[in-house]
Amino acid sequence: MPAPLRVVLWNANGLSNHKLELQAYLDMHKIDIALISETHFTSRSVFKIPHYTIYHTIHPDDTAHGGAGIILRSSLRHYELLHRQSEAIQGATVRLDIRPWPLTISAITAPRLTSYPPTIISRSSDP
Repeated sequence: MPAPLRVVLWNANGLSNHKLELQAYLDMHKIDIALISETHFTSRSVFKIPHYTIYHTIHPDDTAHGGAGIILRSSLRHYELLHRQSEAIQGATVRLDIRPWPLTISAITAPRLTSYPPTIISRSSDP
């Protein structure tokens, strides 16, 4: 049986300001996947953590608000799927090649939505 994945979800309210805290948490708790909302990244942001791969989607106006990211252990076999980037929602999605079945996982920021419309929930992210 494969080892379970350790996943954490966090609303960072600006990820760059919490890099050392996040890195310590990932290491201490042996986290495989971190789903981050409110990254506040722009096209000029550079964010790296050793032994992890980072995918993110910025707000379309390219200012430091909104945004979503996925931080995953680099040893996991995976590939990035299309991201969603609009005023209403920003989302990053990856597909993990794990057994017994592949897993698609997304991190989403939807700052103005109080609930997700059915089209977002039911839309498949498969290529």
